[in-house]
Amino acid sequence: MKQLLPRSAIARMAEKRIREAIAAGELENLPGLGKPIAGIDEPYDPLWWVKSWMQRMEREHGPLPPLRAMRGKSV
Repeated sequence: MKQLLPRSAIARMAEKRIREAIAAGELENLPGLGKPIAGIDEPYDPLWWVKSWMQRMEREHGPLPPLRAMRGKSV
């Protein structure tokens, strides 16, 4: 059976890898540097991922059909 590491060991390992990445310059000039996080000031929405997915689909494929057309019956 695989032995699990305690949370403190995982946290130390993660911190060590982050420090190494910073020292190596791997976290410099990342995309989005200096830009605000989208939706950070909005209230929490449990369906955020659905709305984000639908917006991406509309950007990539054009307007989505109405829900009635997708379901094949009237609402």
